[in-house]
Amino acid sequence: MKVYVISLANSHERRERISNILNSMGINFRFFDAVNGREGLPSDLVGLPDDTHRKIFRSRPLSPGEKGCYASHYRLWQKCVELGEAIVVIEDDCLPTDFMTGAIPTLQKLHQNGYEYIRLEHQKGKATLLEEVDGMQTVFWHNNLVGTRGYSISPNGAKKLLAKSERWLCAVDNFIGESYRTKLKCTGLIPYIVLDPNDMETTIQIGENEKTPLYFKVTRELYRFYRYVRLTSWNSLNNRL
Repeated sequence: MKVYVISLANSHERRERISNILNSMGINFRFFDAVNGREGLPSDLVGLPDDTHRKIFRSRPLSPGEKGCYASHYRLWQKCVELGEAIVVIEDDCLPTDFMTGAIPTLQKLHQNGYEYIRLEHQKGKATLLEEVDGMQTVFWHNNLVGTRGYSISPNGAKKLLAKSERWLCAVDNFIGESYRTKLKCTGLIPYIVLDPNDMETTIQIGENEKTPLYFKVTRELYRFYRYVRLTSWNSLNNRL
């Protein structure tokens, strides 16, 4: 099972740290050069961010860094479909745990059994136990709106994300979590495979500050409630195998 580490080509310190950790675990991996949104998106992706929708319903457009982050994951979903096999995606600021080596075969088995997306890092909120496999637990996360530091995805899961990415309406971590939109179940694996050490500033995704007009704050809160209702309703019908 291929492991990809998303990283800007010039992030030498990050690359050295994650390389040392993964090499010490005996994990084969390859770097995937991230898209630097501050240098612009590739020509085929330029028209995908919907800044008007983002302003009205989330107060501000995606920042160049957020666009670059979305584009980087988008490219790996394309790679997953191209390969025709499940892959592991981690970001270069994560901290792999000792469980990672043993989890790779388990992830492959889970994807062969129909899992499309498996979160590898912690998520706040409620989780429903699905099953135990190889001494690990799979859970259904009722909220998956924060973080893309680590996950594995199958070609079918990648196709779902690509199909709903004809317009980029929000940051990529929020998008993956909107299961009512993608129809992609947000499952996870415990013990966690990667952690957030929170000791390095982001290099790919930086949200530039922008003053939000009052009327956009109102539409933002209304839309937040709408998303909550949609997600809660979808989860109540899909929180099982």
